[in-house]
Amino acid sequence: MSQAYNKELEVIQAVCQDIVSSRKLTESQKTKLAERFGDRFKNALELVDKRKVKRFRFKPSGRIVWAVKGRKEVYQVIPETNFCNCNDYYFRVMDGKRALCYHIIAQKIASALGRFETSDLRDTQYAKITQQWRTRSESAP
Repeated sequence: MSQAYNKELEVIQAVCQDIVSSRKLTESQKTKLAERFGDRFKNALELVDKRKVKRFRFKPSGRIVWAVKGRKEVYQVIPETNFCNCNDYYFRVMDGKRALCYHIIAQKIASALGRFETSDLRDTQYAKITQQWRTRSESAP
């Protein structure tokens, strides 16, 4: 991967670790994120502030699914692999033009701040919750 790609990952990881320790996003951190991510950070912060990041926690398995409500749709984010099913991810992240879309940035910041909704569900509800994302990918050309 490119140096810019790796730098994006380093910056978000370092800032989120600091946020977890302090439980706040400082002006200095905002500046660092804005310098690295530009409008993607601004858009991500707006999603966090509007509480558009949601975590589904399934029991008894403990499986976690993250969803971020963007401008047009709700997207599945898998933070462990830095995956999102939005168009920006498919057209810019997968092409190596950037490491993260703004939905992933929003999820990472919201998680670090503890600023997200959680829905506790039974494992039997997993297929129903994830159906929207499976259907969309199955209908793609």
